[in-house]
Amino acid sequence: MGSIIYKTLESGNIQFLKTLCNGLMKFQAEGAVIRSDVMASMNFENRLVPDFENAKCKHIVVAYDADHPVGFAFATVTTVDAPAVTEKPAWAEEIDGVGFYPPDYAVPKTVGTFKLLYVDSAYRGLHIGAELSDRIMAWLKCHETVEDLWVFVANGNEAVGKFYERYGFRHSHAVFGGFVQAYCQTLKSDNTR
Repeated sequence: MGSIIYKTLESGNIQFLKTLCNGLMKFQAEGAVIRSDVMASMNFENRLVPDFENAKCKHIVVAYDADHPVGFAFATVTTVDAPAVTEKPAWAEEIDGVGFYPPDYAVPKTVGTFKLLYVDSAYRGLHIGAELSDRIMAWLKCHETVEDLWVFVANGNEAVGKFYERYGFRHSHAVFGGFVQAYCQTLKSDNTR
């Protein structure tokens, strides 16, 4: 293993991330205790590809060992409006509970979302996840219009919530009956808009 280098991507072909993304989806499905069948149905094509293609403001940081990608982090910046507060993705149609944002969430609001983070198991313990997270958080915080940051942690993976708390996130609520846990960080309060 050589030294790890980091590159950013905001457009273009992301097919080279398929193996890493599917590794993350498999890891989440294996740990899920709530609707593991739904978690197991998620993959590169129905998670990362549509999120990346549909986001206007997006950022991926990729960790490489030589030319081999060994980890990545993905984030977006978007505006949350009233329909988004109650919106349910197709995979959540059969799951009850509060959605990604609390029912009383004041909108419209520009938010940054730390969407995905994964490091190949052979490269864990080398602080690659922390470096990817540092770079994604710096990108999210450089947007002056962003009021809140969000990250969503799959059920069965609660230890990751503690990791995000080190970055200033605090638990907000259970999403869809605990299928996912939502963590939020306020960058601008309502009276600073």
